[in-house]
Amino acid sequence: MKVHRFISHFNFDKKISSITNKEIYNQIKNVLRLRAGEEIILGDGKGREALAEIISFGKQSVGINVLKVEANNAEPEMKPVLYAAILKKENFEFVAEKAVEAGVAEIIPVITAKTIKTNLRMDRLEKIVREAAEQSGRGILPVVGKILKFSEALRHAEENDSNLFFEISATRFEQRKLTVDVGRRVGVWIGPEGGWDEEEIKAVQEKNFQIVSLGKLTLRAETAAIIATYLVASAKE
Repeated sequence: MKVHRFISHFNFDKKISSITNKEIYNQIKNVLRLRAGEEIILGDGKGREALAEIISFGKQSVGINVLKVEANNAEPEMKPVLYAAILKKENFEFVAEKAVEAGVAEIIPVITAKTIKTNLRMDRLEKIVREAAEQSGRGILPVVGKILKFSEALRHAEENDSNLFFEISATRFEQRKLTVDVGRRVGVWIGPEGGWDEEEIKAVQEKNFQIVSLGKLTLRAETAAIIATYLVASAKE
């Protein structure tokens, strides 16, 4: 039987006897229709989780009994930071959802020279990320960063241990090379539908990014983002 998982700002250093988060309350009581006696998992989004039993339901809260608290061991050792150009329609939301399932640590929406859509519903995006983290058993809640221009994203990437810039004409990416002294925090750069601009490629060359490809086939931006994120996240498994 599936044990449902919920991630919020739970503080397991204090005794938790109820859940008052309105959205989680509605999910437990009205959407999933869970009952007293059933068990759930609560995650703090920082690597710890608790197994809890539902005791009762109030008008706006769920009474619980925390059975045990432990570390989540599902998180990958590598920490991919996805710099993804904003895509048209709902494609970026799809990228965010699947990148979380693939092991991403942080998602940075980027406006590039060839980006067509330049805005996102951040509240909706954060909800999608949280639900994907819950569904896939994540121990952390991946960060959704603010929208950055390409030049701003380059400065943000200075915090990373290394950066992989995916471009179709480059040398094929070899996952095994990530196991050798590249650090844990790795930037994964995926361009828009129209590809990278020549000036953008020149800029990352000057930053000594590793320019690599996923092979000879032309992949959709959302496909490339998901595959690249997974390859980095799973490199040291």
